Amino acid sequence: MIEPATDRGRRLAALSRRLAYLHTELADQPEDLRREQLHDEVQRAVSSLQPPEREPFLRDLLELFADELGGGGPAPAPRPVPAKGPASPLEMAQSLAAAGLSDDEREQVIGVLRGAGLAPAAARPSGGGGVSTAAEKEVRRAVGLGADDPIDAERTALAAAMLAEFALKIEPWACTYWSNLAPDARNRVGQAVTKSLAKFVAGGEGGSKEALAKDLYRLRALISLLMRGVSEAGKHFARDHLSRYSVAEVAKAAGKGTLMESQDVKSWKQYVKLMEGVDEEAIEARMCQLVAKDVDAGLSQVIQ
Repeated sequence: MIEPATDRGRRLAALSRRLAYLHTELADQPEDLRREQLHDEVQRAVSSLQPPEREPFLRDLLELFADELGGGGPAPAPRPVPAKGPASPLEMAQSLAAAGLSDDEREQVIGVLRGAGLAPAAARPSGGGGVSTAAEKEVRRAVGLGADDPIDAERTALAAAMLAEFALKIEPWACTYWSNLAPDARNRVGQAVTKSLAKFVAGGEGGSKEALAKDLYRLRALISLLMRGVSEAGKHFARDHLSRYSVAEVAKAAGKGTLMESQDVKSWKQYVKLMEGVDEEAIEARMCQLVAKDVDAGLSQVIQ
């Protein structure tokens, strides 16, 4: 039995009204789109419930939703909406208050209002549970925000999570690539960000900002040097190649022609001689050697 005065009853009623409204407003849209919209609304509401509560909630919702649609019949034609000006801020706020939002939805709405200066900033609890002024300044500096620009705490945390995931996924690739490219390099870069980031976030022993910054700097240096190394290796290879195989160099090495052997013949023989042992594998090995040399030299400047 549905108790309309309870929190569960109010949530059911609000969700049922929302579904009925969408069902009506989307009546002229493709069925797949309408079904997807309704499914998303239900999914958001159900995700906040405990597993044992979901099935009874859905049964009651189905009963209310059928009542909203007039006994479960086909969706009614869209009702004409009288011409009306845009809702006032007060009306929009009242609509939100009556919408039966979930906790997550309420936090999102409050975050938007707070970002626009329409809600007070969240209080920072004592005991380290909030964000310090110094940390906030670091965020503003890193992303280029001014002192008066709003910052959404939840979005900042989500951005930090996405950036952390990016760093943790690219580090194994970069370190493995470097190890395979130059197994005998003087400077090695291991996968350290994974450990230092976890320690820093957890606030455990050894999880200092300086240690994390050092590991991130080494990873950034490795990736940037690898990217630069490819360009530099191409330049070195081109210079080396032309210094041996250009027309002028080959002719110079072949010497002048004679009555018995023309200049062209001697040059061709010289070219064939120079190309002995030069194949696809040799060229690839040379390119890798040039990239590794350039990257290793660069790492010597940044790794202490």
